Amino acid sequence: MKKYFVYIKTVLFLIFIGLILGFTSKRNAMRKIENIDIVFANEDNLFLTHQMVDNLLIQNKKRVRNQAKSLINLQELEQIVQSHPMVETAQVSVGVVGDLKVSVIQRKPLAREYSQNGVFYIDSKGLKMPLSKSYSARVPIINNKNGFIKSEEVFPLIQKIHQDEFLTKLVVTIKKDSEGYWLQTRFNHQQVLLGELNNTSDKLKKLKVFYNYMENDSLSATFKKIDLQYNNQVVCSK
Repeated sequence: MKKYFVYIKTVLFLIFIGLILGFTSKRNAMRKIENIDIVFANEDNLFLTHQMVDNLLIQNKKRVRNQAKSLINLQELEQIVQSHPMVETAQVSVGVVGDLKVSVIQRKPLAREYSQNGVFYIDSKGLKMPLSKSYSARVPIINNKNGFIKSEEVFPLIQKIHQDEFLTKLVVTIKKDSEGYWLQTRFNHQQVLLGELNNTSDKLKKLKVFYNYMENDSLSATFKKIDLQYNNQVVCSK
């Protein structure tokens, strides 16, 4: 008899726990989204504002704020935020108390191109990226109004400049003509001729060495053209 009594108590206890969990789960599902926390990961300069992201959080033609947690489709909201042309990735999650958190990683521009088709950024993956009304990135300009430059050809050069702090500060413009690729520098607007984009790493190393030398040579400031096409040589002209 005692054995059956223990069995009944155990069953009743499990039923009671199940009811409590079910009630808690239902109550939690009915919680409404009260706060929205928008975080831009590792970004200081925002192409998107918090309000712009908040405006994207619409589901079934309704804003998610004050909607029950059970009605929120997190995957759909992530897709909506990620569809914005300034966003690389986004994660959306809901906390226990009903707070919605949106973590956004923006696309990173490496250059701004002026072409026959308009003006746009080239991002860190080599893809076109629209300009932003909220922020203008300080990146090298690609002057491609003559249509000579191919994005897939110039992108490795853009990456090398971006990865080097000295070159990032030095290079203002990239262009191409019948002689090949040119860089315009911030220093006295000097023109640097790279020619074809072969041995680019070696050419950029020579340029850095040359500018380090220029710091102690006042005459070098008078040079207008710096030619890096020749092996182990830097040819300058006024």
